[in-house]
Amino acid sequence: MTGGRHVRVTAVALAVLAACGAGAARRLLVVTVRGPSMTPTHHHGDRLLVRRTRTVRRGQVVVALRPRSPAVWRQDRHSPLIVKRVAAVPGEPVPPGSVPPLAEGREERVPPGRVVLLGDNAAASVDSRQLGFFPLGDVLGVVTRSLPRPEGTPRR
Repeated sequence: MTGGRHVRVTAVALAVLAACGAGAARRLLVVTVRGPSMTPTHHHGDRLLVRRTRTVRRGQVVVALRPRSPAVWRQDRHSPLIVKRVAAVPGEPVPPGSVPPLAEGREERVPPGRVVLLGDNAAASVDSRQLGFFPLGDVLGVVTRSLPRPEGTPRR
C-alpha cells in the first residue's frame, strides 16, 4: 500500500514540476546577440535571458521584433529580433537626437504605444535614430541577465 501511494505522490509532483516548467518556458526566452550595436554592454555571441513582458522602463535592455525595413540592416538579415536599450517610454520627453524629425514637425513626447530604442554603440546601431519610434507591441521582453557562453566561444 505504501509503495502505491509513493508512486502516486511522485507522479503528482512530476506533473506539477512539468506544469511549472511549461509556464517558465512561456515567460522566458534565450536570445543570442548578433552584431556590435550593444557593445560594450553586450557583445556579438552573448546569450541573454529575457523575461517576456511589454511593461518596460527607461534604461532597461529589451528584445524586440526587428522592423521590416531591410534596406537599413547591414548584418544578420535573417534574425527577426533586435536587442536595444529603452531610451524613453510613452509620455516621456523624446531624447534629443533620438528620432528623426517627422514631416509635420518634431514630437516633444513619446506617443502612446511607442518607445524609443537605442543601441549602446551608436556608430554601429540601427535604432530609433534612423527608424523613429518602435511599437511597444513589438517588444518581447526585458533582459534579466547574461548567460554563460558555450565553451570555446570567444568574445568579440
